[in-house]
Amino acid sequence: MKRLGLFLFLATSALFGAEAPVASTPAPASKAEFVYPDFSQCYEKNKQSVVYFGKTRAIAISEKQAIAYSKEKPTVPFAKYDYYSNLYLFDSPKPLIPVKLKSTSEMKLGEWLVSMTDNSLVAVNASKIGKSANEFFEFGGVGEVNTLVGGLCCEMYGLGIGDKFFIGSESLQRFIDGKSASFQELGVRVVDGNESVIVDFVDPTFKDAKLKVGDKITLLNGKKVSNVTEFGDALKTFKDLTKVSAQIQRDNAWIEENILAPKPVVKKVEPKKVPLPETKKESYLQTKGFKFDNDLRLKEIARGSFAEQSGLKAGDRLIQIDQVPVERVSEADSYLAKARNREVSLLFDRDDFQFFVTLKR
Repeated sequence: MKRLGLFLFLATSALFGAEAPVASTPAPASKAEFVYPDFSQCYEKNKQSVVYFGKTRAIAISEKQAIAYSKEKPTVPFAKYDYYSNLYLFDSPKPLIPVKLKSTSEMKLGEWLVSMTDNSLVAVNASKIGKSANEFFEFGGVGEVNTLVGGLCCEMYGLGIGDKFFIGSESLQRFIDGKSASFQELGVRVVDGNESVIVDFVDPTFKDAKLKVGDKITLLNGKKVSNVTEFGDALKTFKDLTKVSAQIQRDNAWIEENILAPKPVVKKVEPKKVPLPETKKESYLQTKGFKFDNDLRLKEIARGSFAEQSGLKAGDRLIQIDQVPVERVSEADSYLAKARNREVSLLFDRDDFQFFVTLKR
C-alpha cells in the first residue's frame, strides 16, 4: 500500500471486501450465506455513462466530456492529460449521459460499493484506513481499469485504475477544472492555492527536483502566478531559458530558488533568504498629529493631537522651520532630527495668512 500510495498521488483511494457475481442480480443465498446489496438499478442507470474513445474506456462526467485513466497514450485526440496521474480528459462530438461525482468524505465505514463497467459489476465493502481528506480504501480482488466506483446512491466516488485502487472524485474534479497539473520538467504536481500554487506531489524518481511538498509559489522570474493556469502559462514563456527563479514560502520563510537548474555537483548553494519588508516607522511630525501631502499641506489632523491643540486645520501649509525654508516632508524630518531638546518654530501659511506654531523637540 505504501509503495502504491507514493505513486498514486492524486487522492488515490482503495477498497476492501469481496467480489459479487458479474450478473446484474446476485443469485439467491441460503441462510448461512451473505446476500450482496442489489446494485442492478445503479447498473441500469449508469451503464450508458461508460463510453469509449478509440479503445480507451472512459466515464462521462458532463454532456460534453469524459475522463479516463491510461498508462498508454490513447489512439484518438484528447483535450487534456496529467503526466503523473495518467488521467485523460476527452471532448465528445455527441451528447453524453454523465454520472454525478460524490465526495469520498461521505463514504461510511462498512459501506457497500460497486465497481462497474458497461457490461459488468463487482460489489466491494469499503473501510476507511486514513485520516486526511484523501483517505485510502482497500478491497479484496482485482478491479478493472476505468470502472465507475460508487454506492447505492448510484453516484460516483471515484475512477477505478486497476488492482485495488481508485482515484477519488475530489482529485478528478480538480483535474477537470484545471486546478491541478503535473510538470515533468520540474518533477512535481501543483494545485491551486490562495493567490498562489502549492506543490502537493514530488516524483521520488526525479533526482534534481528543487521543490518540496507544501511549497507555496507566488512568483516565477518576478511574474505573479495566482493559480495553476498562470503557473503553466508562465513556464511556457520561459521554456527556452535555463533559469526560472521562483519565490517560495517554505517552513514559514520566504526563499528564492532556481527550480530548473540542476543541483550543484561540488557545493550545495543554500537558497537565498528574502527578508520580510519592515514596517515603516512614523516620523516625529506624524507622532504629533501632522499628516502632510507631497507639498507639505496638512491632509488631516489627528483628533486630540498636538496639531489639533495648536489650532491647525487641513490645508495649512508648512513653509519654514525656524529660519530654514522647507519644501518636502523629508527636509522637515531631517531638520527636526537634528533639533533635539529645544523649541522650534513652525511657520504655516493659510490663505496667504502666515502664523507660527512653537513645537518642543
